[in-house]
Amino acid sequence: MAKMVKGAKRYVLLRGKDDSGDDIVIDIFTRKGLDVALMEGRVDEKDQIVKVDVLGRVPLKNPRRP
Repeated sequence: MAKMVKGAKRYVLLRGKDDSGDDIVIDIFTRKGLDVALMEGRVDEKDQIVKVDVLGRVPLKNPRRP
Protein backbone atom coordinates (compact mmCIF):
# COMPACT_ATOMS: atom_id res chain seq x y z
CA MET A 1 0.00 0.00 0.00
CA ALA A 2 1.31 3.45 -0.89
CA LYS A 3 1.84 5.84 2.01
CA MET A 4 -0.32 8.89 1.47
CA VAL A 5 0.51 11.99 3.51
CA LYS A 6 -0.82 15.51 3.10
CA GLY A 7 1.15 17.43 0.47
CA ALA A 8 2.55 14.31 -1.19
CA LYS A 9 2.49 13.88 -4.94
CA ARG A 10 1.75 10.46 -6.38
CA TYR A 11 1.53 9.17 -9.92
CA VAL A 12 -1.24 6.72 -10.79
CA LEU A 13 -0.67 4.31 -13.69
CA LEU A 14 -3.83 3.36 -15.57
CA ARG A 15 -3.68 0.63 -18.19
CA GLY A 16 -6.75 -0.61 -19.98
CA LYS A 17 -9.01 -3.22 -21.55
CA ASP A 18 -11.82 -5.29 -20.07
CA ASP A 19 -15.47 -5.83 -20.85
CA SER A 20 -14.04 -9.34 -20.86
CA GLY A 21 -10.87 -8.37 -22.70
CA ASP A 22 -9.46 -8.57 -19.13
CA ASP A 23 -6.10 -6.94 -18.11
CA ILE A 24 -6.75 -3.77 -16.07
CA VAL A 25 -3.72 -2.44 -14.17
CA ILE A 26 -3.77 0.38 -11.63
CA ASP A 27 -0.57 1.19 -9.74
CA ILE A 28 0.67 4.10 -7.61
CA PHE A 29 4.22 5.46 -7.80
CA THR A 30 6.35 8.13 -6.21
CA ARG A 31 8.42 10.21 -8.63
CA LYS A 32 11.51 8.06 -8.03
CA GLY A 33 9.50 4.86 -8.38
CA LEU A 34 8.02 6.08 -11.66
CA ASP A 35 11.49 6.92 -13.01
CA VAL A 36 12.73 3.43 -12.08
CA ALA A 37 9.68 1.80 -13.70
CA LEU A 38 10.30 3.79 -16.89
CA MET A 39 13.96 2.72 -17.00
CA GLU A 40 13.05 -0.93 -16.39
CA GLY A 41 10.35 -0.85 -19.07
CA ARG A 42 7.46 -1.61 -16.71
CA VAL A 43 5.71 1.60 -17.80
CA ASP A 44 5.05 2.16 -21.49
CA GLU A 45 4.36 5.28 -23.59
CA LYS A 46 0.82 3.96 -24.21
CA ASP A 47 0.03 3.97 -20.47
CA GLN A 48 -1.96 6.76 -18.89
CA ILE A 49 -0.24 8.44 -15.92
CA VAL A 50 -2.22 10.75 -13.64
CA LYS A 51 -0.53 13.07 -11.13
CA VAL A 52 -2.33 13.31 -7.78
CA ASP A 53 -1.71 15.86 -5.03
CA VAL A 54 -2.78 14.48 -1.64
CA LEU A 55 -4.83 17.10 0.20
CA GLY A 56 -5.40 15.16 3.41
CA ARG A 57 -7.81 12.74 5.00
CA VAL A 58 -11.58 12.91 4.96
CA PRO A 59 -13.47 11.55 7.98
CA LEU A 60 -15.79 8.91 6.56
CA LYS A 61 -17.34 7.68 9.82
CA ASN A 62 -19.42 10.79 10.57
CA PRO A 63 -20.89 12.17 7.33
CA ARG A 64 -21.94 15.81 7.48
CA ARG A 65 -25.58 16.53 6.90
CA PRO A 66 -26.77 19.56 4.94
